[in-house]
Amino acid sequence: MEESISKTDVLSKRSKFAYSIGNVLNDITTSMWFSYILLFYNRVVTLTNVSAGYLLLIGQIADALSTIFVALTCDRTRTGLFHYEKRKTWHLIGVICVLISFPFLFNLCIGCQHSKLWVKFIYYAVFIIIYQFGWVCSHVVHLAMINELTHIEGERVALNSYRIAWNFVSNIFLFTMASILLGLSATSDQSSITPADAPLFLKLTFIVVGFGLICMIIFHIGLKESNQTTEEREYHLKLISTSNRKLKQMTWKSFLCEKEFYQCAFIWVCARVVLTVTVDTTIENQQE
Repeated sequence: MEESISKTDVLSKRSKFAYSIGNVLNDITTSMWFSYILLFYNRVVTLTNVSAGYLLLIGQIADALSTIFVALTCDRTRTGLFHYEKRKTWHLIGVICVLISFPFLFNLCIGCQHSKLWVKFIYYAVFIIIYQFGWVCSHVVHLAMINELTHIEGERVALNSYRIAWNFVSNIFLFTMASILLGLSATSDQSSITPADAPLFLKLTFIVVGFGLICMIIFHIGLKESNQTTEEREYHLKLISTSNRKLKQMTWKSFLCEKEFYQCAFIWVCARVVLTVTVDTTIENQQE
């Protein structure tokens, strides 16, 4: 039994590669979201600074609420849709939501370019909520799959490392394409962003989504969610329960008493705020 289980726990190179790019669509779209969303809504869509900030806030609130819903619901789901694998069904739902919503986030308001501010606000808010829900579906499920793909600690660390590596690749790809496309918007001072640059942002969006879509296809075709038998799963559950008997079981309320929880949250929020504000203020100073 132990020999057969160890063999099933060692993933093939194909499976590792497929898993490693399973979050690329999320990585590259969220990087574009935090880096350029305020700039686009303020300079291209010509929303006020306050309205653009509220749209970003709505996205983060939708992200938080969706994370709780998806995490609880996904674990309680026993089978996938149309006999598809359970986790990958949720991941696919997330991918579809991201694909159909993200292009609208970086495009002028269709049919309402000359409408009132509140109309544009609601228009973008709807697509932002859809995008954030889809992003959470893919992100949470992709992380959760690590523990189901293998029980070997070294394999889990490797999968997470590959995943992070592709995060860096996605960011490099995004900023390279952005510098090329936005650098071609030959305005007089080579630095200002205006509503005339809307086609460039839309083109960048399609490049980003296209790259992510290719990676998602490889992920869903190249990775099987789990090939362990019921007997093997029960064996692992016994091992886990035995090793964790002396460990304190934590509830969601217990995390609120852990200082590390607040430290991670504080660092993450500060990093995102600094990145978003820095990009916008840098371009503002360049234009002045």
